Amino acid sequence: RGHVISGANGAFSFRTIVPAVYPGRTRHYHVKVQAPGTRLLTTQLYFPNEPRNQTDGIYRAECEMALQDNGDGSKNGVFNFVLNI
Repeated sequence: RGHVISGANGAFSFRTIVPAVYPGRTRHYHVKVQAPGTRLLTTQLYFPNEPRNQTDGIYRAECEMALQDNGDGSKNGVFNFVLNI
């Protein structure tokens, strides 16, 4: 669990581990995004090519992150949120 404030350009990042698999769900992160003075957006971000994506009733392909390999065994997950402010 964490709290991140974006920079002036709206970009933000966080470092974490890949979540574990648990019964009935695919791997995902819970996120909440909000611009000042706007409604809170609550959603989940998913990993591409996860076998459980196809059987998870909450999974949404449009909320899949793009993964970038860093070449050192670590990866970056990228997702662009677009808020109407």
